[in-house]
Amino acid sequence: MKKLLLFLALQLFLNSCKNNSEEKSKTEITSGKFEQIEQLQWLLGTWVNQNGKEYSQETWSQENDSTFTAYSFVEMNKKEIVFAETMALEKKGGDVILTVASASENGAKPVSFKMVSQENGQVIFENKNHDFPERIVYTNPAKDSLHAWIEGTVNGQPKKMDFHFSRQ
Repeated sequence: MKKLLLFLALQLFLNSCKNNSEEKSKTEITSGKFEQIEQLQWLLGTWVNQNGKEYSQETWSQENDSTFTAYSFVEMNKKEIVFAETMALEKKGGDVILTVASASENGAKPVSFKMVSQENGQVIFENKNHDFPERIVYTNPAKDSLHAWIEGTVNGQPKKMDFHFSRQ
């Protein structure tokens, strides 16, 4: 029941991001300021990874011209969801911001990462003030393939976690 309530709270957060973005997009649509978001169209769709008893899925959707949203989860033994998060990728002013919220991390409070680089099928988001991760990277190394990783410092030591997905 607790997980369901947290999931619903995360959905409300994403919906509020969507509504704010819709208001902004009405004034920005004619100005063509969405090129950075348009260049990330390759993220859209459902991405999966089956690794033994662990199944991961990340699904990206386009909400409007300035916003993509995603839901990601990890399931064990096709029974229990052990991790879930929602994400919003939004054009805000001159920046592209990735906001991540997980019921099991950061007190269920969303954390935002600013896009600092986008080139050659790779996009990098950073928030140097966050404990871990400080950086989130998405790459599209081959057609129907997604490689993402998170990195930062834990207890003074560098840490990196890789995630490999195939388009479903």
